[in-house]
Amino acid sequence: MDNVLDSLAGQNPLLEIDTSFSNYLAVRTRTSKDHMVGGRMDYAFDADFSIRQKFITYSGWNRIYKNLVSSEIPNKFKRVFQTASKASQEVYPEALAIVKTCAERLMIDPPDVYVRSAPNKLEIYAISAENTAPVIVLTSGLCDACTKEELQFLIGCECGHIQNNHCIYYMAAPSFGITMDSDVVNPIMDGGKQLSSTMMDWLALSNVTADRAGIICLDKPKDYAAVFAGIRNKGINDIYSRTGCVYDNERIMKMYETIHVTPARSIFLDSTWNSLERRAFAGMEFLNCEVLYNWRNDIEKVDIHTVNKQALEVRCEIILGSDSSGKAGV
Repeated sequence: MDNVLDSLAGQNPLLEIDTSFSNYLAVRTRTSKDHMVGGRMDYAFDADFSIRQKFITYSGWNRIYKNLVSSEIPNKFKRVFQTASKASQEVYPEALAIVKTCAERLMIDPPDVYVRSAPNKLEIYAISAENTAPVIVLTSGLCDACTKEELQFLIGCECGHIQNNHCIYYMAAPSFGITMDSDVVNPIMDGGKQLSSTMMDWLALSNVTADRAGIICLDKPKDYAAVFAGIRNKGINDIYSRTGCVYDNERIMKMYETIHVTPARSIFLDSTWNSLERRAFAGMEFLNCEVLYNWRNDIEKVDIHTVNKQALEVRCEIILGSDSSGKAGV
């Protein structure tokens, strides 16, 4: 029988396809784990991971974590299920389709999507914890205000937060004195102002990781700058974003023309550049990294000189005012 199949293989190319169960299993089990390096996703910002490790060593972290997983997160899920509609083919099908695309590109299971009726509120966030299926929650106002590309980026960012285990830390932020849409740091736990400041710094750095996930999810990653500007011009803020940041896209693009050709050791941004502008620069740096094209092998590198991950991180740390030791000045 094998001899017959071998003789037919040369005549019919379909017979050359490996249909064995082992090959099927290998294809089906190809996941984002193929992009794990040192316990984190290869696209993740190293400074994000370094600072996050500080919270785990904090003596009160276990108490915070237990309270979150046993009480606060289940209650948050309950409120979402009671007040929002689950996206389906009949209800908010565009949001559902975008989530599926983002999940496929990031190689994760598609999270459920819930849309809360709030025409005048532009908000999106993710909820996830150990042993809890993640969900992405957005408002009807956000769905109506955003283009497909903007929703793709925003939902991709939330998928990135889920993939990088950010959600539990976001939920923990109030325990460190961080409140939504506020610069005010009012520490309410042992550890004082230093831990609160560290949490505020991490929130900024985690957005860099999430932005990279959003870029990976865009149909055309090169459109990132325009998409990011569109989102900020609509007044869409992150769940713990700092208020009052001016975003001048023309000024940013003009400055980036200089940054792009400047060696890392010579990059200098003075205090007139705020955290949101620096974040945009960091996102544009990712467009030149080989990691992006490892994730998106369906897009071509046209006239682009790519850098490796190490070079990317050095440049982004300088742009953001952070360093690999875990200190930050964002």
